[in-house]
Amino acid sequence: MSCGVTMIDRSQIEAMVRAALAGEGAAPAADATAPILDGGGAALIAPDRGVNLGTPADPAVMRRLLARTPARIAVGRAGTRYRTNTLLRLRADHACARDAVMSEVPKELLAQLGLFEVRSRAADKQEFLVRPDLGRHLCDEGRAEVARRVGPAPQLLVIYGDGLSAAAITAHLATFHEAFTRAAAAQALRLAPPFFVRHSRVKVMDEIARLVDAEAAVFTCGERPGLGYADSLSAYFIYRPAAGATDANREVVSNINPRGLAVGEAARVVAESCARILRDKRSGVVVG
Repeated sequence: MSCGVTMIDRSQIEAMVRAALAGEGAAPAADATAPILDGGGAALIAPDRGVNLGTPADPAVMRRLLARTPARIAVGRAGTRYRTNTLLRLRADHACARDAVMSEVPKELLAQLGLFEVRSRAADKQEFLVRPDLGRHLCDEGRAEVARRVGPAPQLLVIYGDGLSAAAITAHLATFHEAFTRAAAAQALRLAPPFFVRHSRVKVMDEIARLVDAEAAVFTCGERPGLGYADSLSAYFIYRPAAGATDANREVVSNINPRGLAVGEAARVVAESCARILRDKRSGVVVG
């Protein structure tokens, strides 16, 4: 018996969504924000920056604004709410950010690069997120492994960590590590065996440097993802961190990604900076 309900299959629903989003308009040529694509190359979520406003009063100014920042500007509104494509892009970007935080760096990648792995005191990703303090210290097994593999008094420790974007490390570790190794050799730096600390925070570098009495240390990890980009690295470096070392004692090169500071170029800058702090025997903000 018919109940009067018309069934619509998935392909019909997708066709309706595509037709609705197509009405949002196409991105202007100067807009660097590309559509979010599906596996078949079709635009599921159309661009919104500079599109939802209709014709701007000054198109040239709008193009310059869009070219200078990836921020969510000029997205328009529908009454008091976001337009459909803006809301969908926000949700898609939020999902990418969550994936970047919750994912894990593949062991195969570390093996390919010849990096040994140790762990922080955080037992898993969930504990790492709710207990930042545990990510700042190595577990007992990790301390023993680092002491055994690195040995006493190295010149420069090379440490990698997942930080708050394992996806960034997964995407750029090979390029950064290979470029940094070359740049460090050009600076005549003596590198300790490089390694990876799973579920780690920046300050773990201080503990490790003190553990092996390293002259300096560099720690490269994934940056906290934003709503749009989740593949950015930061590289921190410090000279002989004391027990009370703070962020004022370390330096950082951040925004390392294809849209910011190119990965290979960043590796060169970091190597040169490490050479500088070793030469000057200090890092960070020095007062007096």
